[in-house]
Amino acid sequence: MDCPFCGKEMKEGRIPSGDRWVEDGQDAWEGIPLTTGLLGKVPKSFYCPDCRQIVLPVPEKAGFMEAVQQKIDAASEKIETAQKQWETRRNQTKAQKQKKEFGSKDPWEL
Repeated sequence: MDCPFCGKEMKEGRIPSGDRWVEDGQDAWEGIPLTTGLLGKVPKSFYCPDCRQIVLPVPEKAGFMEAVQQKIDAASEKIETAQKQWETRRNQTKAQKQKKEFGSKDPWEL
């Protein structure tokens, strides 16, 4: 990312300690949240060593229920994928077993 003040390349990093930006005169809980998700994932920030400025894009504000729903959706997708893989393996094993049993039968019994 280029620095909006001087136009030079900025360094990418994170600010792990702060969780809100608070305007002067406001209480801490009134600030804009800087972390996202249930575990407070810290977004990337950018630092310009020449201007000594930090740019921190503010993430979309996601509520608790939205974050929980995202986790549930991700888990559901993983479960569906695992189920499809299991069914595929089961069908392959079943087909191999039938093929093996078919070859061992007397041809007059078919």
